[in-house]
Amino acid sequence: MLTARTLAEGQVYVALMAAAEPPDADAVPEPPVAGDEAWTLTYGDIRVEVPFASEQVSRRAGARYGLGVSQLVDAGQWSQVAASYARRAFDADMSLDPVAPSAEQVRRVDQRWAAAADAVREVLKFLPEGAGEVPSEAFWSELGQRLHAGEPERFTREKLLDDLEYYQGTLDDFRALHGTRG
Repeated sequence: MLTARTLAEGQVYVALMAAAEPPDADAVPEPPVAGDEAWTLTYGDIRVEVPFASEQVSRRAGARYGLGVSQLVDAGQWSQVAASYARRAFDADMSLDPVAPSAEQVRRVDQRWAAAADAVREVLKFLPEGAGEVPSEAFWSELGQRLHAGEPERFTREKLLDDLEYYQGTLDDFRALHGTRG
């Protein structure tokens, strides 16, 4: 069985796999099932294990998707996840009630900008010290390889740091404006 570092990484992986090859029409994502030492995420034939210890250490460190480099989600997939969360954060931000946004609306925007920034941090973990771009070995999924081949500039250190600065800066500004904290 595949292993994710955190529940968040497991859920990202399940969503990516379901999007690439949807399970049977009657399949529904199941809530995590706790075992003796790990949770199991299941959606159709997709099963991912998340060790309790890994989740706990990652939470303490503030690492939403886990410590170390992902062995489950590749650099291209993380880049797509970051862009998707950023797009959804922007759309949710633009639809906020300008006079009195609800706490739920504010929370949703905050979480999406934070998830986008964290996903870019995941891509950056694939960058070797001093390298200018993510190496080709960091792209093993069909989606990742396609994104890397079609947009190699998306995976340069400069572009990734620009994306991180934008997502994190937007999150910081949003939090300052709405008086929220992560």
